[in-house]
Amino acid sequence: MRKLLTGLLSGLAIIAGGAAALAADYPTRPITVIVPYSPGGTDTLARTLARDVSENLGQPVVVETKPGAGGTIGGAFVANADPDGYTLLFAVSSVQTVAPHQRELPYGFDALRAVARVAVGPNVMAARVGAPFATLEEMVAYAKANPDKVSYGSAGTGGATHIAAEAVARAAGIDLFHIPFKGVTPAVASAVAGEVDLVLGFAAAILPQVEGGKLVALAQLGATRAKLAPDLPTLIEGGVDLALPANIGFWAPAGTPDEVVEAFSDAVRKAIEGQTMTNYAAQTLTELDYAGPTAFGEALVAEDAFYKELLSSIDFSQ
Repeated sequence: MRKLLTGLLSGLAIIAGGAAALAADYPTRPITVIVPYSPGGTDTLARTLARDVSENLGQPVVVETKPGAGGTIGGAFVANADPDGYTLLFAVSSVQTVAPHQRELPYGFDALRAVARVAVGPNVMAARVGAPFATLEEMVAYAKANPDKVSYGSAGTGGATHIAAEAVARAAGIDLFHIPFKGVTPAVASAVAGEVDLVLGFAAAILPQVEGGKLVALAQLGATRAKLAPDLPTLIEGGVDLALPANIGFWAPAGTPDEVVEAFSDAVRKAIEGQTMTNYAAQTLTELDYAGPTAFGEALVAEDAFYKELLSSIDFSQ
């Protein structure tokens, strides 16, 4: 029995040593990054970033789109991949912190581990031109005096913009009337046409319309003012005690070695600090904001707890 136990311990030590050696040599072959959305949006950011990350790591970083089910098909694919650092996810954090609370999925929050945050959106709330309010404070006051009279367009029931608007309404103590659309673009178009009072979305979808005089910006949803919109106040500054930063970044399957996660995260940090990403961010209204595995992970834990409680209070039948 003693010999058997000694043999088992020796075998485990050899396996552990081999795994450590593989992690230390990482990467030795191409890395695949899964973007769980249709081409033309988040994947463009991923591909731009991948070029410099590849150069920093000395191996190709290949971006593949695997869209469907609000990002959860790609999320499940990565969550169930080998935890060796060669299959990663690039997505909006709702894939980990929101979707598992909405329906039964083949993965949960703990199936993915944070690698690196790349950007924080930001999301922006805007009003139609001619609305009976032009600031966040005026909108809240009007909505309190006229319950369910203020409408907003979302990118779809149960999606990120629907949840964000309901979170704003709850924090402000008001009731808003939800009108779902099939995507942010038609929701923005409806607000521009004066058919809905409010719309929420990424800065890239909202701010060009504001600059063109077709929408009125009310607030940005981050914790602090974004560099790309320094004159637009946050919800908190407007008297609504809420911050909903749109975290965008990389995840790996749970169990991926720390050394591997740190190596990839550091390559991402260097890429974000480079001129290529600086230029991209300026052109696309992307707020770059790197956070390493620990800080990003802590932010996601807090975000997960917030949405778990919030989602239980939203009526998704509307």
